[in-house]
Parts: sequence; structure tokens; C-alpha cells
Amino acid sequence: MGMPSIYDIYERKNYRNRIPLAHSVSFEVEVRETNLHVQAHSDLTPKVKDAVFRYRYQIEEYLRQHPAFRETVSPIQIYGSAPEIVRYTDLSCRKTGVAPMSCISGAIADFVSRDLAADSANLVVSSGADTCIRSSYPVDVHLYAKGSPLHERLILALPSYKLHFGISTYVPGRGVHAVTVMSRSACLASAFCRDIGDRIASGESVTSVLNRAESYVDVGGIILIAGSTVVVGGDLVIRASNASAD
Repeated sequence: MGMPSIYDIYERKNYRNRIPLAHSVSFEVEVRETNLHVQAHSDLTPKVKDAVFRYRYQIEEYLRQHPAFRETVSPIQIYGSAPEIVRYTDLSCRKTGVAPMSCISGAIADFVSRDLAADSANLVVSSGADTCIRSSYPVDVHLYAKGSPLHERLILALPSYKLHFGISTYVPGRGVHAVTVMSRSACLASAFCRDIGDRIASGESVTSVLNRAESYVDVGGIILIAGSTVVVGGDLVIRASNASAD
């Protein structure tokens, strides 16, 4: 098997939570394996596409010069010349020790959301299952858990927030259909989510993982869905959806 393309800069998550945003239009932008689903006040496709190309170019150039950053399974020293998005990713992955590349998708969601803030006060930017949200309205997150009878039947009900925050979902396997983490950015949420999911996938008990997660000061809440079982950590409001899952 050959080396993956330099343009495939991270593992694509072919799933996402459904997060309707009031008074918005929805559109998608795809650049190689970066697929963004955006909800904003208006169709900002050209601006989003420009941002994705710009950030991907910065990341790709850094990976060409420093391939170890792509290949490492844990945080490594980065160079002073690293672009802002790489330094940002490095800070997030160091919170838990996960591979930097597992946080890139969330970083792109955060950076694109930041670029759009002047054009749309309320935003949902999803890069696969890594989402940055900024909304003055309450938001319902229809939780992804494909394979579970609870897939999109549970709603995480969030109040309005003045600042942006992030939500990430990861599917670790071993009978766990989804791990969802809420944090203060999509990049951080992705780092914590991957760490929790990987620990479960390696055989660590859910109790042990949740006890460890209690020490993560940047985690606002955790939801684990395994079959018809739901485990919630944090002060979250979960309710049943009346709609049928796909």
C-alpha cells in the first residue's frame, strides 16, 4: 500500500451531528477530504472556499517540510515557523496527548468560523463531526450514533451563547456507537473526544475514562451512546426527539 496523498491531511469523518440553526441558510463546501457544512445568515460559499484553500495550503506546506508532524501518534515539538493553525492544533493535542492530525479537522472548523464572524453573528460550521457553533438562539444537537436505536433520537439542548464553542463526535467501536464531547472550541472538543474514544477502544472501562475526564477542565460535557445505553458526564440537558431517525 502506497503512502497517502499529501493532500489528504487528516482522517475524514463521514458523519456529523444534525444541528439546525434558526434563521439561517445551509451550504456545503468541499476541498479534497475537507467537507464543511455551514449554516449562516447568507450563502458565504466563496468566502468559505477561500478560507479552506488558505488553511489547507498552510497545513500542507508545513507537512511537506515537517512530515513527522503528520506521522506522529502523540504531540511533538513544532517549529517556530509553523502557521497559526498548526500552533493552535498543537496546543489542543497537548491537552490529552493525542496525535496532532486528529485535531486538524476541528481546527479548520474553528478558523473558518472565526473568518465568517463579521459576516454572520450566528454560525454553525461542521467539518465532519467536528463543529464550531456561535448562536444567540438556543440550539438542538441531534446526536449521531449510527447503528444504535438512539441514532438522532436524542437531542442535546443548548442555551444561547455569546462566545463560540465546539462539539465533536467520534466512533471508537467496541460496542460504543458514539462519544460526543462539548468544549470551548471544536479543536479542543476533537482532542478530548479522540482521547476518550481511543481509551475505550483500547479496553479501558467507561467508568475509568469518565473519572479521568473529570480532570479535563476544558470539557463542558460528555455523552456516550452504546446500543440503547446513554452515559452523560457534566451538566447537560438531554431530551428525546419526536422525529424518527433515518
